[in-house]
Amino acid sequence: MRRTRPWRRTAAGLATAALLAAAAPAASAGTPADAAQPLTDGPGRAVTVTLITGDVVEARVDAAGRVLSAALRGADGQGADHAAATWQDGKRTYVFPQGVERLVDAGLVDAALFDIGRLVADGYDDAHTDTLPVVVEYAGGAARGLRAAAVPGTRTTATLESIGGAGLAVSKKSAADAWQKLAPGDPGTERPAARTATTGAVSKIWLDAKVRGTAVSGLGTPTVPLTGATTAHRAGLDGSGVKVAVLDTGVDAGHPDLAGRVAGSETFVSTPATDDRTGHGTHTASTVAGTGAASHGTYAGMAPKADLLIGKVLDDDGSGSLSGIVNGMEWAVDQGARVVSMSLGSDGDTACAGPGVDAVERLSGQALFVIAAGNASLHGTVSTPGCAPSALTVGAVDRKNATASFSSRGPSVDGVSAKPDIASQGVGVVAANSGGRGAQAYQEMSGTSMATPHVAGGAALLLQQHPELTPAGLKALLTSSARSTDAPVLEQGAGPMDVARAVSQPVTAPPVPLLGDFAYPQRNLDPVDKTVTLTNLTDKDVRLGLRVEDVRGDDGSRVSGFARPARTTVTVPARGTAEVPVRIDPGTRLSAGAYGTVTGRLVATGSHGVRVTVPFGVHMEVPSADLTVKGLDRHGDPASSLSTFQLFDDHRDTAKRYVIGYPEPGSTTIRVPLGTYALSGLVMTRDEPGDIGSVDSVSQLYREKLTVSGDTEVTLDARDARRISWDTERPSQGAGFAIGLALGLDDSRRLQAGYLTTVPSYVKGIYAQSAHGDDRLTFLAAARQTAPRAAFTIPGGRVLDSLPVQKATEFDGKGSAPVTYIGKGTDANFAAHDLTGRIALVDAGTGGGNAFTWDSAARRAGAAGVLAASPDAEGRFQLTGPEGVPQATITAADSRAIRAALDKGDVRLSWSGTATDRSPYVYNLAHASHGSIDTGTRRVRDRDLAAEDARYHVQGADDATYWSDVKIGAPGIPAVWAGGTTLPLHAPQQRTEYFTPAGRDGLTWTTLMRRDLGPYTSTSYDGPRERDKGRTTSQWYKSPYGPVRNTYAQPLMNRESNRLGFTIAPVGDAGGHDATLGMTDSGTRQLLLDGEPQNLVSGTYDLPRTKAEVTFRQQWQRRAGTLDRTGLAYATEWVYTTDASDQGAQHLLVPVLDVPSDLRNSRPAGEPTTIGLSAVTDDSARPATLRKVSLEYAYGTESTVDAVTGWHQARATSTRDSWQVRLPGDAPAGTFVHLKVTLTDKEGARVSQTMIRAYEVR
Repeated sequence: MRRTRPWRRTAAGLATAALLAAAAPAASAGTPADAAQPLTDGPGRAVTVTLITGDVVEARVDAAGRVLSAALRGADGQGADHAAATWQDGKRTYVFPQGVERLVDAGLVDAALFDIGRLVADGYDDAHTDTLPVVVEYAGGAARGLRAAAVPGTRTTATLESIGGAGLAVSKKSAADAWQKLAPGDPGTERPAARTATTGAVSKIWLDAKVRGTAVSGLGTPTVPLTGATTAHRAGLDGSGVKVAVLDTGVDAGHPDLAGRVAGSETFVSTPATDDRTGHGTHTASTVAGTGAASHGTYAGMAPKADLLIGKVLDDDGSGSLSGIVNGMEWAVDQGARVVSMSLGSDGDTACAGPGVDAVERLSGQALFVIAAGNASLHGTVSTPGCAPSALTVGAVDRKNATASFSSRGPSVDGVSAKPDIASQGVGVVAANSGGRGAQAYQEMSGTSMATPHVAGGAALLLQQHPELTPAGLKALLTSSARSTDAPVLEQGAGPMDVARAVSQPVTAPPVPLLGDFAYPQRNLDPVDKTVTLTNLTDKDVRLGLRVEDVRGDDGSRVSGFARPARTTVTVPARGTAEVPVRIDPGTRLSAGAYGTVTGRLVATGSHGVRVTVPFGVHMEVPSADLTVKGLDRHGDPASSLSTFQLFDDHRDTAKRYVIGYPEPGSTTIRVPLGTYALSGLVMTRDEPGDIGSVDSVSQLYREKLTVSGDTEVTLDARDARRISWDTERPSQGAGFAIGLALGLDDSRRLQAGYLTTVPSYVKGIYAQSAHGDDRLTFLAAARQTAPRAAFTIPGGRVLDSLPVQKATEFDGKGSAPVTYIGKGTDANFAAHDLTGRIALVDAGTGGGNAFTWDSAARRAGAAGVLAASPDAEGRFQLTGPEGVPQATITAADSRAIRAALDKGDVRLSWSGTATDRSPYVYNLAHASHGSIDTGTRRVRDRDLAAEDARYHVQGADDATYWSDVKIGAPGIPAVWAGGTTLPLHAPQQRTEYFTPAGRDGLTWTTLMRRDLGPYTSTSYDGPRERDKGRTTSQWYKSPYGPVRNTYAQPLMNRESNRLGFTIAPVGDAGGHDATLGMTDSGTRQLLLDGEPQNLVSGTYDLPRTKAEVTFRQQWQRRAGTLDRTGLAYATEWVYTTDASDQGAQHLLVPVLDVPSDLRNSRPAGEPTTIGLSAVTDDSARPATLRKVSLEYAYGTESTVDAVTGWHQARATSTRDSWQVRLPGDAPAGTFVHLKVTLTDKEGARVSQTMIRAYEVR
């Protein structure tokens, strides 16, 4: 959903456009704010975001909302079974699953649905919601759409009749299935975008976005008199009988200024009442129709007797949904509102499109929508819905009618239409304060949010005078009577609103945001006349002189000879209209910066001070040409529609991405300004010519300098790329890749854009086109490589082109078995053959079952394995299945060869290789280059790598399958998966993991481990960190569990000046790997300063400059289960002192316990156990000098901290910075050992930690 926000500013003028991360939930009613609060993952930690496609993105977002890394996981948490792209455009990071980019480029699917930072900031990550709100528009209209929307996994949250659409909540668990029915038809191809019988029902899908705002205070002089409203009031106009809807955060209906003014209200958010708890809505409502009762009329609103309709479209934390706003607009019109005031808008739009814009256009025949321009302050930032042509879009001015510094400048975000239409007072506006009474009855705010209700109130006054006016006529009256101004149209439109002139304005004309549109080259075009219509509201003819004023180019420069009236005078007949031709000369010589939206004002003047102002805009396409980008794959065929290209323009600081093959295969034509660009492309090549089979290779192509001086054609030919590979010391095979580049992502460069693709394991190789000498460029290539997987051969030496079935058991080691072809993989066909000890060759396809049913049937039949082929599709394909009978897929050609051999007799299949989950080593390899793209084979020796002897522990007697991922990062490159497939790992296991050292490239690695692939599983981390050449060890999932230092170098507690913040992961293993909360995890944390509990909701906490004692308590609990027998709970208390001199990381002791347990987290009964004890200080990352150590132990099967009793004291002995405790071997087999330590260092810092089920006794 598009995130819309209240457009207002703080009194100090600070920008408020950036979205704020969702605040932690407040303590519930009946829970003291200083009580222990629920345990959550800390800022800067990992988040998961389920996309509309059902794919899951894992990201790391810092406390400021910046996306540090983001990469795609499949819908089930597994590595995506297709290539996925990460696109970084400035501060925004998008992750596009395969196939959606063409839908985004065609305008059918909202790019915001893949903007990870925005989704997290809106609270749509998986930790905060199990649904994804979207707005859909239906091609067949609302009635048909509502039927189509009733698909499993969706719930209708709003019916949006005005746009023929609906708001839907899409269940994340069912998102993949829902996407199959909701996805708009795939443009430019006969292949449907995974559609069903509802094909064509949904025409567009948008993110249903939220809004946020902040309140300010401080009082100034009233602003209503500056609008000329006093003249209207003296004439007896006060808004009586006019309904004005204010769509905002609600209202304080009991405020003295608003008592009796609210004629109706409705809420369109989750809160049941329309009370205003943020103050924004009360402020805007009272600006429209406040009586000024609390100030004896001083701060009365524009139309104090207008009837207010209050639509609460923003909730109590200032956020709401686009669907709720559209519902509010429809409600307002249904309730008879003639004017609708909307002090809100959207961030980050690049086009004037979407449900909000559509609703404005479709409802504007019934009411005038007065909408804020926004507070972005920059050129070209008038966003949705204010950019809608029919909206009366309002900019902000100060008390001297100068444009407010924060007010968004035009043109609209589409770069074409002249907006805003008008301006009004928006700086230091004083209006009613929600909940305020007496001296606190008013507050001061600034923003286009404040300018908008001034104009809405002015419209109410004019409607009282002219009830016959249509919404368009009312808009024309307001703009044509605006004050004369020297400000450009793109700042103030017609000018500041002047109600005093409007009440006596005899002639009106509407603003014309787009009077003409001329494509380049315009030099030889003849002048053309464009018509402006003047309307006479009086009973007498009005004669007017005509001129054009203040013609300016897009850059604000003055332009001569571009526009003039085709005649100098006009007579507008009484109660009639007259058409005035404005002559536009598109051949006028313009400076380079003037191209774009050229604006001016047609001014008509007459006797008695009559003045009619008509702002207009003309789009003059910047000098441009057609750029045709063709792609050829490594077969020489037109590139697959999965291929893309990116165009970088660091002179204009723009970067855009496009799909190759839309609208015609292998070719895309776009219109671009003349200039010099960098061009990169990513071309996919499939197994067979003709775009058949799976993706075989990915080729990165790059042109440092592409000059477009006229229509240009360029070919990205994958055959020009050379392979990038790594020759390892031990035999290895690719298990996923990453490849991509970035330009100027270093903070010293202005252009910040990058496109990186994560490549799954079925892709055989990556290629790149060599490039050198571009210092803007950073290139990255990475691979994960394991021991070679099983290769299959049949008699005659034919090697099968196979792929393992994802998540299923792989063929392992050396073996052979006879093959039986059974046809379709139905249960009946399995049962009809004697498959004992044999390989079943099945036809995969409709009606033939799947890898899950084949596994069950094969086990019943005693089969040794399954080979599956799709007889109707050439090339390789991949399936997902369960652990059980080994399975693999082969090509249709291989299946035909086996069947042909079977016609002649028995066929014995042989295999040799190592299953991925049992590979004794994994290579994590990368190459980053700055200023160049280097290709070829890199020979790597084990001794030149960072080697880690990794031990993976399990819980008890059962083996387990874990899942491993690795992220790679480099300076100037956002961290991405080093391979596109999550790799399985059979535990318990010890293996060697190799990493390319950081070296001069500054590579950083992050290892992520999961014990299952469920959407809410806990993820354990190591990194990001640089790795040095040499050998180290690591322990994963070793008990006991407790808090650990953050592996990504963030302090556990950090002091900045006199503010204290914390980033403590919920849990970590004995190997020091911090982890996120899992589904069965819970816990609490509590902070005390000098013994006084603090409210942990606030995020940071005030500290005195003098010495203070900090106590922090954290407790964690995991429910016991098959995978969870040891390390089930802990309780930790830190105590230390701090004062103003202790800046940065705080002096916390982190216990380190070394229990000599085996890979099953157990110790044999009857044997004493010596436990190593030490601590690391978080501020120094060095071993602490401990002066006092205490350890207690207990035996039992308890699983919670409070349940353990019978503690025994053990004797601790020391050697330098480490201590040892020897426990007797008297624990009964089948029980667990619980531990409790208290450590105090020489500086007096203390930590006490209780660990439940530190290890099992067997």
